Amino acid sequence: MFQTAKPAILRLICACVLTVVVFASPVAAEPSVWRIDPETSSILITFDIDGTPRQGRFEAFKGEARFDLAALEDANLKFEIETATIELGETFATDFVKSADWLFVEEHPIAIYELQSLERIEGDQFRATGLLTMRGWTHPVTGDLTLNLDEAAGVAVGEVGFNRKDFNVGVGFSTLFVEIGPLIGVSFDLKAMRLE
Repeated sequence: MFQTAKPAILRLICACVLTVVVFASPVAAEPSVWRIDPETSSILITFDIDGTPRQGRFEAFKGEARFDLAALEDANLKFEIETATIELGETFATDFVKSADWLFVEEHPIAIYELQSLERIEGDQFRATGLLTMRGWTHPVTGDLTLNLDEAAGVAVGEVGFNRKDFNVGVGFSTLFVEIGPLIGVSFDLKAMRLE
């Protein structure tokens, strides 16, 4: 009787061991999805006109990211800005920046940023490199940021700069009457909510 029961016992043991192995095996976590909240976020640009700093604010943008909290270096982010929503606080300056010599919002209503790499510098300090597409031109841009995350929300605050001529910004007839600095700075304060 014992000899008859032995194979059944062995099969039961093997089944138990297999179950333990299956459930104990590590399963790769799916990257979390984060969506930027434009209502609580801000994107500002700065530039010099005749030696005087000017600042504008984009009112409409959206973005979504996918990454694992334990592997931020593999983060994926795509960000879109509606260029026609820029506001400088006065009509003439705003219209000037929207014109064909600057952002040319009629032909290029969307500027796109796509993250390529996120390198941890130290603690919550990171360096982000991405591709910026604006006015039909695409170039890499790099900037530093502070990134704080918890299980439900995240905050990214930082700055990036680029040469306006790389994107054919601030050129044309109207710019003959003013002196425009070579660099455009972008500062951001982005709030994001975890979706899944």
